[in-house]
Amino acid sequence: MTSLRPGGLEEDVFVGRKAELVLLADVMARVRDGQPWLVTIEGESGVGKTALARRFLAAETGLTVLRARADPGEADLEYGIIEQLARGVDPRALARYPLLLGEAARSSPFAVGAQVLGMIGDRQGAGPVALVIDDVQWADRRSMEALSFTFRRLSVDAVAVILIVRGDRDQLDAPARQMLASMAQRHRIFLQGLTVDDVAPLAAGLGAGSLGSEAIRRLHDRTGGHTLYLRTMLADAESLERLGQETAAVPASLAAAIRDQLAVLPAPTRSLLEMLAVVDGPVPLALLGGAAGVPEPTAAIEPAVRAGLADLPSDQPTRPVAIRHALQRDAIYAGLAADRRRELHARAVTLVDEVNAWAHRVAAVDRPDEGLAAALERLADEEAAAGRLALAATHLRWASDISPARADRERRLLTAALHLMLAEESRGLALRRAVESATPSPLRDCVLGTMAFSAGEMREAERRFSQALAQARDDPDSRPLAAMIANRLAGTYTLLAEGEKVMTFGRWALDTGCLDPAAASQTRTLIAVGASVAAGPRAALAELSHLDADPARIEPVDVDGLAFRGWYRMLAGDLGPAVGDLAASLRLARRGATLTLGLRAYFYLALAQYLAGAWDDVLLTAEQGFSAAAIHARRYELPMLHLAAGCVPAGRGAAAEAERHAALAEEAAARLDYGQERLYAAMARALVCQAAGDYLGMTDALRPWQDEAVLDGRSRLYAAFWRPLLAEGLIGSGQAGQAVVLSGQLRAESGQVSYLTPALAWLDGWLAELRGAPEEALRTYQCGEDTASTESPVYTARLLLAHGRLLRRTGNRKGAVERLRRANTLFLGLRAAPFIAQTEEELAACGLRQQHASGRSVLEMTDRETEVAYLIEQGMTNAEIAAELFITPKAVEYHLGNIYAKFGVKGRQQLRRLLGDSRRPAPA
Repeated sequence: MTSLRPGGLEEDVFVGRKAELVLLADVMARVRDGQPWLVTIEGESGVGKTALARRFLAAETGLTVLRARADPGEADLEYGIIEQLARGVDPRALARYPLLLGEAARSSPFAVGAQVLGMIGDRQGAGPVALVIDDVQWADRRSMEALSFTFRRLSVDAVAVILIVRGDRDQLDAPARQMLASMAQRHRIFLQGLTVDDVAPLAAGLGAGSLGSEAIRRLHDRTGGHTLYLRTMLADAESLERLGQETAAVPASLAAAIRDQLAVLPAPTRSLLEMLAVVDGPVPLALLGGAAGVPEPTAAIEPAVRAGLADLPSDQPTRPVAIRHALQRDAIYAGLAADRRRELHARAVTLVDEVNAWAHRVAAVDRPDEGLAAALERLADEEAAAGRLALAATHLRWASDISPARADRERRLLTAALHLMLAEESRGLALRRAVESATPSPLRDCVLGTMAFSAGEMREAERRFSQALAQARDDPDSRPLAAMIANRLAGTYTLLAEGEKVMTFGRWALDTGCLDPAAASQTRTLIAVGASVAAGPRAALAELSHLDADPARIEPVDVDGLAFRGWYRMLAGDLGPAVGDLAASLRLARRGATLTLGLRAYFYLALAQYLAGAWDDVLLTAEQGFSAAAIHARRYELPMLHLAAGCVPAGRGAAAEAERHAALAEEAAARLDYGQERLYAAMARALVCQAAGDYLGMTDALRPWQDEAVLDGRSRLYAAFWRPLLAEGLIGSGQAGQAVVLSGQLRAESGQVSYLTPALAWLDGWLAELRGAPEEALRTYQCGEDTASTESPVYTARLLLAHGRLLRRTGNRKGAVERLRRANTLFLGLRAAPFIAQTEEELAACGLRQQHASGRSVLEMTDRETEVAYLIEQGMTNAEIAAELFITPKAVEYHLGNIYAKFGVKGRQQLRRLLGDSRRPAPA
């Protein structure tokens, strides 16, 4: 342990813990070799966890250490731990990371975590980095979520994370457990008491003199080797004397031992310690004496310092004094009578800042106090408006606890639960029983509806919100609440695909004029969603006409509207503008804007990029989407994200990866109580079957949506994406009659979507072949080539392949070769291995053998190598690539080195040439 000698001077008094130090040294050796590790040091309070970490780090050279310590009083301070870690860095070095300079309150943990990753990546330029967080059990949720993202993104980085946990980490709540599990390489140290052999050197180091072997044994037996307990006894000469007389002098518990220490101290000393226990933090000695009523605090504090109960730094002019250990503070506080506590809390208000003063004001009351409760409610309103929802919820719960009237108690509790459902869902759900016990009211139903929505229980959410709105909408005093309920009801109907209801309730909410700018923007977006379901994408775009035409000029408050405008542009056939809007919305999210309507923007952008042939971009977007989802994805978002992540592996023949995402999409969709998200899972499965040439599998995956009677508005809206897959399956498996019907539906509902033109020609021509009408098929294919948009190389290449295949079979070798080579070039650009094989097979049947370049194919790159190589080709620097992929520059260097070694290239220019050559067909 590291301890303080009597008198308060810190010395290096550390004994034992040899095995733990060896383990930590081994971890650091691995870290220096580029393996990030996470170590938890666990154990009861006072056993020496922090001392072990401090001792270990002091022995390491060339190490950048960033520290933070959680505090129960700051558990609701959003990003409090992140701010402490950032304090260890020169503010000038954080200029590129504004969210770490106090601008994080309204930002998503994803955006904050990305900037923490950048900060850590920059620090590695000077050597390994260690992040040390003490008392993790009290860390604020937002920081834990952001750090979970950061830790997951570490791969080949020289980073050690040391998390100190009071007690057993298995007792932590979900966000903390998620953070502890977020790195692949982990060690767990559970610290127990010192050995009997450690007692004598500890006693000597603390100036307790030489103890006999029997006294050492008894002391160890009574304390269990607990470090703080030992130190407490070693500081008490009378207890040590009684111990040597075979008297059971050692109290049965550490808390009792600390109280015994306190009891023999002079009254002024006890008063100072009691005041410190209430404040629970360092206080300048002069102020402490005044608040505690001690006229000579310098003399009065000395006995506490000698007893090891308080620290008094000699190198600070204001001499801030603090109780040395949390267990000592807890024991002193627990021994205070209720009246004494209230008296000291009232005095403490003058010793702390305004933020912490509220807790002392509440602790000082001994009866309901509506004045204080109302002041806390006003404070909570200001905090909620500033985005500090968890802190607002805590102040509302305090206000509820001291409210005289039941109606006020319940209103404040329910509002706190509503804030927590947005800020810390698990804490909000923990209030469910209290919410259900409240008197029926619109606010109560709104909270229960929000809880049901969060759990994916959409029909229950609809019932609760509808019931709440029916009661609140005609009450003038409840107008703001009614507007919020209507907004949430509109959001529920978007998932239930009831477009007219979305528009009805969304417009009603807007018309109240009670929504703040963020909620109003979100509601306009919901109305556009409803319009798309009811009347199609053009109607949705009309609802979003208030947005600036240039996505770069759109403000963060409208990030959801921008994302959905991109989606509806894609549905309307405008791929280029769609990609522009969606990419711009995600750039806003990376700078801290919150996508309140979820992670759909990642899926929409990935799908637009897939259709536009930017398959390497798809990999990047899907990876970013899952990075954001790793923090707290909503259940209904997972099927679409797995579809986005699986489409390119399927198209490139990476069967295992594509199958993994299809299975996860199906698993996620099966847990929902409504069917729309199952369509995304079915599309993922159909793409896996497509790559394998399994047309019956494609048909079976999408068959439930073949029946027009079961289609809802959203299924019809997305038909431009799933109907081509179903039509391909039907035609490929010989089900011509059903395919004709489906093709007609596709033309009727999506025929104006320009990028679908080659797909429609390819499918119609294939149907003509199936009917035994090759001349009609050739005319159809040719017409498609003459009129088709080239926006989607995916569909254009399929059309060219089908046309070339039929020309070969009907004897037109020259025409066949020309089209097959064009198709092959497009497929090579996509690196679509299954389709490259088909075009090469057809070219071989034309008498042309493809000459493959010697050496390894770029298809052998891993997904991460592909992403790095693609961004190198775009001209990005390592730092820019790291920011794009949410990894560190060190990880970029690692993957780039692997690429160079794998393909025998030297430098970026040769790599760009290799990638360019891979997209050009070899000469026949």
